[in-house]
Amino acid sequence: MGFLKHLLFWPVTGPAFLARFSLEKVQGVVRDELTDDARVKEGLLDLQLRLELGEIDDDEYVREEARLMEELRQIRRWREEFGMGTRGGVVQVAQEERTGERPGEAPETPPRGATLEVSLGGGAPEEEGER
Repeated sequence: MGFLKHLLFWPVTGPAFLARFSLEKVQGVVRDELTDDARVKEGLLDLQLRLELGEIDDDEYVREEARLMEELRQIRRWREEFGMGTRGGVVQVAQEERTGERPGEAPETPPRGATLEVSLGGGAPEEEGER
């Protein structure tokens, strides 16, 4: 009886089903386009290559890199909004070596102009002699 019911009511339920199906497919394509960072990463690699070949100068490189990094941040925001994981894991800033911090203590504000090591993952920061 279920098949016969679907067949008989298709003129009524069919258009709604097809519209919902089409909108879900469009939503999937849009989500994939908004969260695909491969294009931006290729742009960063291309930019680096153009700088090394001398096609662009440092100022243009800095401007284009800033634009591409902002696009990458936007993609990560979209990934978080859609509940998708971000590639690369959590970014941890290693400050203990320079500031004497211990895990669990409130972090101190680094002096202005100080550089911080950024490590991806849970590995320990490199020692000064290992570099």
